[in-house]
Order: sequence, then C-alpha cells, then structure tokens
Amino acid sequence: MAESERYRPIDVLRGLALFGVLLINLLGMFRVSLFRHFHEFHTDPGALNHLVDDFAAAFVEFKAFTLFSFLFGVGTAIQAERCAARGVPVTGFLARRFLVLLGIGACHMFLIWNGDILVLYAVCGLLIAGTLRLPARVLALLGVAAILLPNFVSLTFGFPEGAAMRAQALADARVYAHGSYPEIVAFRWSETWHFIAPILWSVLPRTAGLMWWGAAAWCAGLLCRRGLLWAVLLAGGAIGGGTSVAHALAQSAGRPSPVPEGWADLISIIPLAFAYAAAVLLWLRPGRLGAFAAAGQMALTNYLTHSVVLGFIFYGYGFGLFDRTGPAAGFAMACALFAVQLVVSVMWLRRYRFGPVEWVWRSLTYGRRQPFRRLQK
Repeated sequence: MAESERYRPIDVLRGLALFGVLLINLLGMFRVSLFRHFHEFHTDPGALNHLVDDFAAAFVEFKAFTLFSFLFGVGTAIQAERCAARGVPVTGFLARRFLVLLGIGACHMFLIWNGDILVLYAVCGLLIAGTLRLPARVLALLGVAAILLPNFVSLTFGFPEGAAMRAQALADARVYAHGSYPEIVAFRWSETWHFIAPILWSVLPRTAGLMWWGAAAWCAGLLCRRGLLWAVLLAGGAIGGGTSVAHALAQSAGRPSPVPEGWADLISIIPLAFAYAAAVLLWLRPGRLGAFAAAGQMALTNYLTHSVVLGFIFYGYGFGLFDRTGPAAGFAMACALFAVQLVVSVMWLRRYRFGPVEWVWRSLTYGRRQPFRRLQK
C-alpha cells in the first residue's frame, strides 16, 4: 500500500510491543533456559535482579505477546480490507503471504533460535484468513471461543513434564553456552520437536483468538472510539494491573497465586495489555513516538535481528554468556539493543520503503520484485 495509507498508530503500538517481546525473550529464553525460567522465578540473587524479575512478570510478560498477537490480527484485517477494495482475492493473497512467513519462521526456528513466534503466527494467520469476511461480531465470538478453549479441552498432549524440563534446562546450559554452531543447530532440532512444538500447540488457540479479536476491533472501528478506549484504559488498567501485580508478587514470594489458574488471560493479562494499547492510542498525536513507528514498520526485520545479535552474545559460537548474566544486566542489554534499533529504523526508512526482510516477504508474496528504494527529491 502507499505510504499515505499506513495507519501509523498501529506501527507505534507494534514498535512498543516489540520492545516488550525483546525484553521477555532476552530475560527468559536467551539469558537462561526457558525450562529453567519455568521453574525458577528468580534465577539470580540480588535486590536489583529480583526487582527486574518482578517488573517483567507483572507488567511485560505475556502482555507484550498478547498485544503483538492482537496487532497481527488488526494488520491482517487491514490487508484483507485493502485487497478487497482493489479486487484482489483476499483468501488467496493472505494464504501466499502466510506461507512465505511460515518459511521465514521455519528458517529462524531451526537455524537461529527456536523461541520463534513466526511459525505460530503463520499457522494462525492461515486459520483465520478464510473467516475475515464474517461480521465483526462473529469474529469476536470466534476469538472468545478460541481463548476459552484450553479451559475446557486439554491441549497439553506431549507437553513436557517437570522432570523432563529440569533435565532439558541442564542440557541447554551445557550446549548453548559451550557448543559450536553445528552442535547447537543439531541440539535445537531435537529440542524444537520434543519440547517447543508442544508448547506452541498449547498456545495456538489463544493466539488465534487474539488475532480474531484484532480483526474484529478493526472491522468494527473500535480503535477510534475514544469513549471506549477510556473505558478499556480505566477498567483494564485497574483490574488487569491489580491482578498482574498480585500474581507476580505471589510468584516472587513462592506463594500460591490469587489469580485462578486458567483464567489469568481474561482477568489479568489481556485487560492490562489492552489498557496499554488504549493509553497509547489516546495519547498519540502526529509526530509523537515516530521512532517507535519506524521500529514497528520494520518489526519483522527487527525481531529477527534480535535473535541474530542475542544468539551471538549468549551462545557458544559467540561470547557464550548463556546462564552467566543476571536479569538487571539483561534488562540493560535489551534497552541498549532496542535504542540502537530505533535509530537505525528511522535512518533506514528515510532511504528505503520497507525493512529488508519485509521487502523479501512482500516480493515473494507478490511473486515479483517490489520497489525498494525511496525516490530521492
């Protein structure tokens, strides 16, 4: 689409969510084993490290992924709407788009980092693509059904048990910290099929549900209703914020959580994530957070760059800092990396129309080379 057609607030929200995704990925999956993170709320001693753990768990963990998934649904609905306006077959176009994303995600998952979400997003995109002509109300109901499904149907088939996770965490600490690139790729292949795939399967309905909600919100014009946004901000911030803080503090202290198991999404995570989005949409004015808009426009490139850079920092073929870095240092790394990406994204988009991976994705989707450089005045 033309530059003037972009809905810039979505780019800003995507850029902010991208930072949250980076922070959680670094703290819980690059810095230490994901499976150690599952079993140890605090992996390192020290008040500052514990403060970072509490902050991330209360205000960022799962909220960034929730917002990112919701925005993926919004973006898909925008693509579908504009395809239909140009007479392009919507389902076929989106199917090509998501199949290309699936290929990019598979390369990322097996060759760079198996915490990948692109494969999951591509599968969910293919799932929702054929439903986007349904009324917004139906899309919203599909989202509710998908998000609630795991509460009534067990999706933990093949999900690793506690002992298996602890054993895998030890294996991760050995291989990722000291292995060569070929050794890590071979280890990652096995780990992905036996441990990561069941986890992705278990969160697939929730992710698709959030995408349906994003599509429904766009189709119903909810993102522009200031009264509704204020209600979401106040109610979501109070309910989601309060329950998220209570849940994180209970985990930090090793106490049972006051949030009922299985319902955290609806009373904690999703309300707070939506409150963040409402706050940004209400506060935004032209020119504000332009660097975040640039980072959001290049979200795919920036997301993959995270994996390349952090893999070199933490894995054995680079500096080998895996399992040797505390949360406070990890937080500083995330801020520094994202600050660089904000600057680079702004500079890049002054000369080019897309991020480099976005351009590849677009060209493969259309089956022909797309214009890349901006015309210089």
